[in-house]
Amino acid sequence: MRNVLIVLTALFVLSSCNIFTVRESDNPGAAAPWNDFATTWELALQNLEYCYEDSRNAVHYTGIFRGDYRFHFAPQDVSDYAITPNWTRVEEQDMIQLLHSRYEKMQVELGTVEQMDIISSNDVILYRTYALSGNLRNQKGSRLDMASGNLELHLKKEYGYWYIDKWYDYRGSSGSSWGKLKHENY
Repeated sequence: MRNVLIVLTALFVLSSCNIFTVRESDNPGAAAPWNDFATTWELALQNLEYCYEDSRNAVHYTGIFRGDYRFHFAPQDVSDYAITPNWTRVEEQDMIQLLHSRYEKMQVELGTVEQMDIISSNDVILYRTYALSGNLRNQKGSRLDMASGNLELHLKKEYGYWYIDKWYDYRGSSGSSWGKLKHENY
């Protein structure tokens, strides 16, 4: 009888704490913006921006490039900083991981230039200005202008999807190019 009384008292105490009630689950966070199928070159370009602006997309980064992709550093960066002239997508993937570990809230701004883009059904060459900004991770402070300059992107369509084939970087007047930023975060 004594054991029954202890069990009933324990059940009463536990039930008064609402331990057995069903609670609402937490809402999942918003998904990272991403175009699963880059069926246009515009979507492929947008995915490039998404990889820099949201660290959750870093896992997709090598997937936006063709297998034989090459990044060509600005000629001034090659001579001034003794950088190898070009990279493959393997170096790009290593760089994006380290970049996101150092910076947060990055923003990519691509602008147009006077030179006309060359667009055909399976190949595109885009000419853009760029500016990258962000905050150093774990440091409160003002926003940093990380890089600015010009770029030339060559995209190709393969099996219905667009991929970046070649990327040429050109240093702007600030002297801090996208290539230099990549090199410093490799």
